[in-house]
Amino acid sequence: MRRGLLLGAALAGAAGYGVWLARHRAAWTVLLTNRIPAHHVYWGERGRADPEAVLYVALGDSAALGLGASKPERGYVGIVAAEIGRLTGRRVRVRNLAIDGATCAVVLADELHRLPKTTPLVCTLDVGANDVWSFAPARFRDELDRICAALPPGTIVADLPSFSPIPIGGRAREANRIVHEVVAAHGLTLAPLHERTRRGGPIIAVRNAAGDLFHPNDRGHRVWAEAFLPAVRARIRAAGALAD
Repeated sequence: MRRGLLLGAALAGAAGYGVWLARHRAAWTVLLTNRIPAHHVYWGERGRADPEAVLYVALGDSAALGLGASKPERGYVGIVAAEIGRLTGRRVRVRNLAIDGATCAVVLADELHRLPKTTPLVCTLDVGANDVWSFAPARFRDELDRICAALPPGTIVADLPSFSPIPIGGRAREANRIVHEVVAAHGLTLAPLHERTRRGGPIIAVRNAAGDLFHPNDRGHRVWAEAFLPAVRARIRAAGALAD
C-alpha cells in the first residue's frame, strides 16, 4: 500500500511538473514573440548605409535575429559583428536579412532577393531548425541546394544545433548529413554548430537555452558565435582585411 502511495505521489508530481513546464514554455514563447519587432528595428538601424564600414550580411531564422538573448546585439550575429569590428578596426554595417520562423523555403522566397549587390566581407547563414518539425529530406536538400547556389562566395553556413532538450535528434542528424554534403558541393564553409552545442549534454543545453527551451539565451548565443568565429577570422585574413 505504502509503495503504491509513493508511486502515485511521484506520478502526480511528474504530471504537475509537466503542466508547469508547458505553461512556462508557452509564456516564454509569447514573451519572445513580443520582442521580435524590437529586434527588427535594431537590425534595421545597424543596416543603414555607411561608406566607411565593412559589410556583414546575415541570413537565417530567429536565432540570427538574436531572439532568446537579452538584447539583439547579444545574439550570435551581434557577437560576430563585434569580432569583425575588432579584427578589421572598422565600423561594421550589418544587413540582417533573417526572418523569425524562417525555413529554407522562406529564405528562398523572402531573404535571398534582398542580398545587397555589394559583396560582403562576411556572410553567414543558419537555417533548418524550423524545417525539422515537418522534415522532408528530399525537399530540404533541394531547397538548401538552391540557397547555397545563390549565396556569395565564402559564405559560412551552420549545420543544425543539437536540440538535446527536444526529442527530434534523428531528424536533425539526417538534416545535418544533407547540410554537410550540400555545403561542401558548393565550396562554402561549414560552421560546426551541432558539435559546439552538443558539448556538455542535456544539462548544459538547458542552461544555455531561453525559457522556451528552443532559442539560445545569452550563454547559448555565445556558443553559437563560437561555431562561426574560426571561419569568420579565416575569411577576414584571406580577404586581407585585418587591421594594421
